[in-house]
Amino acid sequence: MHATLTNFPAPISSRERGSADNMDVGTPGKAGQENKMLVGTSPPAPSGLLSATAPLVRVVDDDIAIQTLFERLGQLCGFAVDCYSTAESFLAAYDDIRPGCLVIDLMLPGRSGIEVLKEVTKRGCELPVVFMSGMARVSEAVQALKLGSIDFVEKPFDAQQIAEVLRRAIDMDLTRRRQGADQDDLRRRFHSLTKRETQVMEQVVRGAANKKVAANLGLSHKTVEVHRANVMRKTQARSLAELVRLHVAANQSEQPQPV
Repeated sequence: MHATLTNFPAPISSRERGSADNMDVGTPGKAGQENKMLVGTSPPAPSGLLSATAPLVRVVDDDIAIQTLFERLGQLCGFAVDCYSTAESFLAAYDDIRPGCLVIDLMLPGRSGIEVLKEVTKRGCELPVVFMSGMARVSEAVQALKLGSIDFVEKPFDAQQIAEVLRRAIDMDLTRRRQGADQDDLRRRFHSLTKRETQVMEQVVRGAANKKVAANLGLSHKTVEVHRANVMRKTQARSLAELVRLHVAANQSEQPQPV
């Protein structure tokens, strides 16, 4: 699982920065169309770079020029881009399977960006969200941040500015997913213990010696040693101190999170 969660590409070089800062956003396409083509003045990205494992930036904005800007940034920085002109088209296609982030314009046809954020939050979205607007009031920016967005970018913005915001957002999501994968692996290790091994483990992490564990569970000293060895092997703990630490971490990961 970790193999697909690669680090975000290195910062834009000075040469690339010049291309990004001076890029022409191009001739607008037909309004309302979803444009998923990666275009730009730079050479095509290396084969496989924008594959299904690359971070995906989902842009919701009805301005075709803005969509084109993000598409060209994607080619320069090494992430894929899906653009949507309406809230409805985005919500119909939405999923958070691929790592990345959401970039949402505050003012959309039919529904506001705030409404879109509320909807994806109801669906359990954990992707970092960046809002952008050319005419936002301070109260709207504050509301967006309170709802969990990580940044609010005012239009017009230059390519380098938004590229740095996207880099931070994608890094946050990749880190979250790696930590989630680590927690899943830790839970699997402890769930692989048999009932008796779990009983032995619970007493061992509380400081009970093998002799005490044997007496408490009605087992022979040798049997306790065998179970304890199995516990260490299955949890991949290299010492008693590490077993205690892993046990605490596994228990914390299974506690319900505050809403």
